[in-house]
Amino acid sequence: MKKSGYATPIFIIGTYDEKGKPNAMNAILGEMSCSDPQHISISIKETTITHKNILDKEAFTLNVPSQTYIKQTGSLITECGKNEDKFTAIGLTPVKGELVDAPYIKEFPLALECKLVNTTEIGLCTSFTGEILDAKWIET
Repeated sequence: MKKSGYATPIFIIGTYDEKGKPNAMNAILGEMSCSDPQHISISIKETTITHKNILDKEAFTLNVPSQTYIKQTGSLITECGKNEDKFTAIGLTPVKGELVDAPYIKEFPLALECKLVNTTEIGLCTSFTGEILDAKWIET
């Protein structure tokens, strides 16, 4: 097993804005918050487009990149979704979720479709809890 160079897992959060434009954001604050039914929580600053999109659509995807795409995920930190299409900029493909109004990333080996069920304000962030409605993975 190779060492990734990251201390925590990297999650890419997929959302749509009010016009249906896909957006992706790098997040490291995430965890399983319940196993039955399955829920996951992510924490995001209020100043981001992703924060607004999750509240508007009440949905998000959590995508886990493979080692192949680590460099592209780093670009998601520096690219601003207000000014640029992040998917085009870094060469990834958004795919419309089947069960939620949010895109997942075709090239990544794991994607969770989540329906927003709870929000909690914690300091500078909002913790979004989503019920996992579907999991998609690429078998290797």
